[in-house]
Amino acid sequence: MCLGSPFAATADRNIPDTFPSRVKPLWIDKKDRRVLLYTELNQRSLSESNPHWGIVFKDGQMAGKAIFSAYAAPLDFHDALVRIGARPGNNLSVHRNGQYVGGDRLAVSVTWPGLNRQLTLREVIFDSTGHGFDIRFGGNRGAALKAQTGCILCLESCPIAITSNAAYPAIGTFKRLISPNSLFKGRPETLPNVDHHPVIFIFRLASPG
Repeated sequence: MCLGSPFAATADRNIPDTFPSRVKPLWIDKKDRRVLLYTELNQRSLSESNPHWGIVFKDGQMAGKAIFSAYAAPLDFHDALVRIGARPGNNLSVHRNGQYVGGDRLAVSVTWPGLNRQLTLREVIFDSTGHGFDIRFGGNRGAALKAQTGCILCLESCPIAITSNAAYPAIGTFKRLISPNSLFKGRPETLPNVDHHPVIFIFRLASPG
């Protein structure tokens, strides 16, 4: 099932029907328990790192900071994960620094038109500290609605993003400025060096724990 969007389809040319697109940015596959998400690469992120923004909705307040811009809104993405049976953690608040995001574990892979294979997050995102990626369905539907940051995938545990990375704890804004968990950027040796290039994220339900 596809969930649509009113935006123009100029970037949809040459995108296979089996992929989501700008006008249909979410594909829900209940049989295989996965959600496909259409994003576009922020080319600047191939050379400039950031402390935690992985995927942000293009109309969210933090859209300009992310490695990838999504065309689906966070609440739609949240509800898509619920539809494949994923259980949200909802265990963090903005006052719970040092805690780790809960919720069902998600196996995340990445592809794009013409690649003909799937890559891991490690292959497309550079992580300076090297702890890697343990992506969980954090939930945070109410917090996402209130904050309007647009955060879909945060690369550290996050009380606002729909999904985030349990490999790193939640920390406050000041500490992140002084001593971030890590720094992240797109891998130029792997990702297409083209601004707004379509990149498809595949979120599969993995074993919880």
